[in-house]
Amino acid sequence: MSNTTSSRKRKWQFGVLLPLGAALSGAVFAETTAETLNENEDMILEDVKVKAAREQQANRFKAKTSTIGSKIEQDLRDIPQSVSVVKKELIESQNAFNLSDALRNVSGLTIAAGEGGRTGDSITLRGFAANSDQYVDGVKDNGQYNRDTFFIEKAEVLKGASSILFGRGATGGVINQVAKKPTGHTGVKGSFTYGNYDFKRTTIDAETSYQDLAARLNVMYQDADSFRDYNYSNRWGIAPSFSFKLTPDTDLTLNLLHQQEEGVFDYGVPMWQGRPADVPINAFYGFTDNRMMDTDVNVATVALTHRFSNEFSLKNTVRYGDYERKYLTHLFSGNAAYTGRNAGTIGRSQALRFNTQENVYNQTDFVFKHPLFGFNNTLMFGSEFGWEDYTYRSKDSTGVPRVSIFNPVITGSVGAGLADDFSGKLATDRLTYAQTYAGYVMDQFEINEHWKLLGGTRYDVFEAQQEDLLGSNSFDSSVDQWSPRGGLMWQPTKEQSYYFSYGKSFNPSAESLSLSANNADLPPEQNNNYEIGGKWDLFDGRLAATAALFRLEKTNARTTSAIDTNLLELSGEQRTDGFEFGLAGEILPKWDVSLTYAYMDAEVVKSNNSAVGSVSGLRKSFEGMRAVNVPEHSGVAWTTYRLTDNWEIGGGVYYASSRYADSVNEAVLPGYARLDGMLAYHQKHFDVQLNMFNLTDKVYYESGRTNSALPGVPLSGQLTVSFKY
Repeated sequence: MSNTTSSRKRKWQFGVLLPLGAALSGAVFAETTAETLNENEDMILEDVKVKAAREQQANRFKAKTSTIGSKIEQDLRDIPQSVSVVKKELIESQNAFNLSDALRNVSGLTIAAGEGGRTGDSITLRGFAANSDQYVDGVKDNGQYNRDTFFIEKAEVLKGASSILFGRGATGGVINQVAKKPTGHTGVKGSFTYGNYDFKRTTIDAETSYQDLAARLNVMYQDADSFRDYNYSNRWGIAPSFSFKLTPDTDLTLNLLHQQEEGVFDYGVPMWQGRPADVPINAFYGFTDNRMMDTDVNVATVALTHRFSNEFSLKNTVRYGDYERKYLTHLFSGNAAYTGRNAGTIGRSQALRFNTQENVYNQTDFVFKHPLFGFNNTLMFGSEFGWEDYTYRSKDSTGVPRVSIFNPVITGSVGAGLADDFSGKLATDRLTYAQTYAGYVMDQFEINEHWKLLGGTRYDVFEAQQEDLLGSNSFDSSVDQWSPRGGLMWQPTKEQSYYFSYGKSFNPSAESLSLSANNADLPPEQNNNYEIGGKWDLFDGRLAATAALFRLEKTNARTTSAIDTNLLELSGEQRTDGFEFGLAGEILPKWDVSLTYAYMDAEVVKSNNSAVGSVSGLRKSFEGMRAVNVPEHSGVAWTTYRLTDNWEIGGGVYYASSRYADSVNEAVLPGYARLDGMLAYHQKHFDVQLNMFNLTDKVYYESGRTNSALPGVPLSGQLTVSFKY
């Protein structure tokens, strides 16, 4: 099947499914006439609005509910699993413009360097990669791009194996962005930010409503250089959303997202003798004229909700996603070569890469709330169907020279061997098609006033076909999988909730839309998550505390065959044992806090894989080693205090202990603590906010690979002026 034929097929499917989701209403707009309120009613409504505003201000960092732990929005206390919610108030307080920056507030989550030249957000959760476990409003959004926060209301993270809710993957957990939607109000907000390294950013958030139609528009433009030489980022996005009240019981929403970005593929500085080289953090080792990383993202989502009665409801969601990226890689190849005291060279590789991805997903969810044996009972069941088309082409540059680590001479181009188009010999040229068919059922039952039971399972069929246009790597794969989940909750009072939960997930070989000869026929990897925890509301609900002990284990990890090193087998094991703690809300009036901490013991328990150490030069087994990019201790503490009604001061610490950047634990990223600060002046219609990053100018490294380390931001600042009407 050709790429053109597949693309037409998927677009045809989208053309059918999108209007089908909207047509499920089967109704015409119903006009509603608002009754005229008398003066006393007006006064009552005004009082309610003022009270709501005060409550929101008092709990800026504390979330009460989440949509990620179930198919409906639930109180966090009723979800028997660890959930972290990063609200927009915390995102705005920290000037966290990238999703990855916002997710630093989540315990057990670390930002990883892209494996195999991966670009976009790369996340590790509880010691396991979560690169393809990205969602928007509960529907898969697994394209590779840098996600911006301009269009999201909050970010939710569900931790632990969760395939019952999300299908393949979901091993360490999933990340869900909740998009901004019309609220029915009329108003406009905007902001302009300027900072070090010629950082410029502006956003607009406007909404209005008329009768049964409400609309909201979010727009963002960002243009910035970087503390890293020859780096830059130019990004813009637009996200309109609409809601329609088709009938009193039927709602239709439409959300669109378009985001484009131009930037530079850069993994930082070389590793030297197992540590980041002692070179300036701005040192660039690429080619000044060969810098390109372009992404283009388009996502359209239609959701129809219908309430048959107070007990029974339906939601059907259709999503189309189109992701495109083209980039020139710059990677360090091989270990550094020692040429004398504080002197050495390292190899470089460069490739031109291009990929497109098209997703079509349809989710149908039914919720039936009806008492059973006199106690509340919620039954959830539904289905998911999805198609993903992925194309990937790669061409290597030739004649890429080595470079000095401590005295690099940077040239404009790699020269005559530059891969600037896809003519001639290609390294990779493949098409991958994937299909998901799934059904699930879950039930949450109140055993009595203080005990609740959650149970359910999902059945997935996941098929993938890979067509290698170079002729040597075409495969088919098909797996079917049951994914159970269970949880028991004890809630002795309305302020306390204790739980034990078990969840399962699976990782098929084609999870990331790639197959090879040694894994195409393997069954999926299996994962189990065991967790016990508690959730407490303190100070009359103004402050929330959470704590959890967990074990997450992969019982049959892929590893090299003990008989034939060219084959893989499912005989490995990996395990993460850990503890996490969280605190969010208001300690005292006007004093808000968000605090997270995680301890993780992530170990490769069993493996036949091995690699040559970058320091020792000896071949070592992965068995017994700590997992890559998982600090033993990590956490974030962020707090703000209202000095007066107008002035606010705040700041926080981001902490991570040392991490290994390679699988044999010889490449180490040092631990660090980064101190940030914030000062804001508030008025009714405008705000001025100053954010300072890395106040102590600490040299630290956010992520790394065996041969490279990416430095974190040095001492810098941003000033934001915003307005609201």
